[in-house]
Amino acid sequence: MTLFQDTAGDPRAARSNLADVLAWYGAVGDAAAGNPAGFAMRKASVAASLAEMAGTDESERSALLIAGVLHAVGAVGNAGCRKGEDLSARTIRSERWDIPAQGARICATIPALPTGCADLVRWQSERWDGTGFPDQLRWHGIPPLAQYLALADAFVRSPDPDEALADVSLQSGRGFGPSHARTFTMWFHMTGGESASQAFPLDALDAQSGAAATLLDEIADRIDAHNGVAGRWRRIAALAAATARALELDATSTNGLAIAARIFGAGELLSAHTEGEEFDPLARLGVEERAHNAVAAAELARPYAALRDAAELVAARGEWFDGTGKPRGLGRGELPLASSILAAAIAHASLDRAERLETAIGTQFDPRVVPALLEAAKARA
Repeated sequence: MTLFQDTAGDPRAARSNLADVLAWYGAVGDAAAGNPAGFAMRKASVAASLAEMAGTDESERSALLIAGVLHAVGAVGNAGCRKGEDLSARTIRSERWDIPAQGARICATIPALPTGCADLVRWQSERWDGTGFPDQLRWHGIPPLAQYLALADAFVRSPDPDEALADVSLQSGRGFGPSHARTFTMWFHMTGGESASQAFPLDALDAQSGAAATLLDEIADRIDAHNGVAGRWRRIAALAAATARALELDATSTNGLAIAARIFGAGELLSAHTEGEEFDPLARLGVEERAHNAVAAAELARPYAALRDAAELVAARGEWFDGTGKPRGLGRGELPLASSILAAAIAHASLDRAERLETAIGTQFDPRVVPALLEAAKARA
């Protein structure tokens, strides 16, 4: 199946789809790391602005911007962040030190990225005095662009811009190189600490047709592994696709459903438990949890055009056919059929007996969906 609209050989359209998936990956990494929404893009924009102030050429700034967007992808699957790990606080801290190196390894597997992205992700936490991680680089062994990422991180994490300026000054010669700290100070005074969000540098990507779909599958695999449900999205996507065919769902909705099956698990990154771990998937007691996860996943994906339609399907998968679901109380003619298919497929994946879905016909699920899904499941057994 072609996940994204046919680009008809248009390389810019292919790059646009890939850029949206990469930006979403950055948002997913932030969620896994516990960073607030929008952190990656703000960090990336500040770092690129600092590099421009320093006179760095455009191609290097493009690589820096992309590295900033992907700065936390190593958190997805990191032992210090993933679910189900019974680790001490000290072990969690040491495991999280591997996030930059893990992120660099991930970036190195994405052939469309410009040269240098993986190294910048790896070295963003190095310190001028050699006490950073993962490689304890020091002084001029740290690339200036990596220092701009570190400065941007410190600035964006600070609750007060003036405090950030003072902290950077104090860290000059320790955390940051003196010349890089001066660049930050100059930037701060000239901009007031304000940096507009910069557009994703499409022309820096070497994207082939299908690259976005391949990467989306890989991210979905990582999300499932992080959540302790390896392979879940693949089972759900296959069952949802078979059900959609049986119900003769239109091509646009079928495509949106395929993407929705890959992105819905991102909502659980923000929850302490994996969905179904605490509540039966057919129990009303779990309505709030399901709706929370659905909305969280949708909010992560909505900013990106290539994922927006699928995000709306995910947002509605916590609704019930009888109108008593969450978050909006949609029902019957208001509830997208694709959302009902997705919800039923997710529930099916957590049930010990598939036929229990029949008890929710007309209440939780569209009456058309359950028979078609159960037949599809039998055919796949």
